[in-house]
Amino acid sequence: MPRARTRTAVLSAGLALAATLNACTSAPPQPHAALPMARPDPRPVAEAVLADTINKINARGTAHATMTGSLGVVGQLNADGAVRYRGPQADLALDGKTRNARTEKLAVSIVDEVGYLNTPLARPDATKPWLKISHDGSDFGSKLLSPALDQLHESVDPRATFSGVEQATRIQGSAPDTVEGRPTTRYDLRILTEEAARTAPDEQQRERFQRAADDGERELGFQLWLDEQGLPAKFASTTNIAQAGEVSLTSTYRDWGTPVDIQLPPAAQVGVFDDLPPMAQPPR
Repeated sequence: MPRARTRTAVLSAGLALAATLNACTSAPPQPHAALPMARPDPRPVAEAVLADTINKINARGTAHATMTGSLGVVGQLNADGAVRYRGPQADLALDGKTRNARTEKLAVSIVDEVGYLNTPLARPDATKPWLKISHDGSDFGSKLLSPALDQLHESVDPRATFSGVEQATRIQGSAPDTVEGRPTTRYDLRILTEEAARTAPDEQQRERFQRAADDGERELGFQLWLDEQGLPAKFASTTNIAQAGEVSLTSTYRDWGTPVDIQLPPAAQVGVFDDLPPMAQPPR
């Protein structure tokens, strides 16, 4: 009988092991620790404020403006001029001075999104004082200066900054302030780059915000002062541009809705830099 007892013992051990394994596998799974929920952004969305401001800019259509700040490679800027808002576009004419190694006169016209720059620092030749700068231009001048001119353009037009991304913009803070003696409310605004990259209606906007997000800029900051009628009294922005350096500009507005005169320079006085300008050519 020893062999029979051995078989019985083995069978009993096997049944016990099977029961133990079955009990382990049939036990309910232990719940995983809950992932922490993202905290909702407590800052108010700027959509209502910005939508009202954009509508009022469109309704008035024109303004006079003073611009100060840094225009990157062009130097420090101090200029006075006028803006005309036409649909999504903003035409601009400025006269003033830049200061880099020395102080030089500067004139800028931007009409139909094409820029014209008149400065001794970037003059095509003696008979053509105006340099044409296009978004998609293949010439040297356009490639070098169009990013800075684009930023100059946007700095007088808050619509270009906020249109389409109002819901992705938060009000960091607001407070009463004055601009040239006028009572205003200052808004510190932050565009959330990842959200703006998903929701902006324009492809170029989405790409720009995505680049900022990829570079670690989770938010882009702006300051907007609104007068008692809800119109911009001042607008400030700072942007780092690879070709141009830091462009940091402040626009101060007045005389909304009054007539402005914005003209193209004479065609015979306009040229381009197909290559490096003569003063920048390497020695031979």
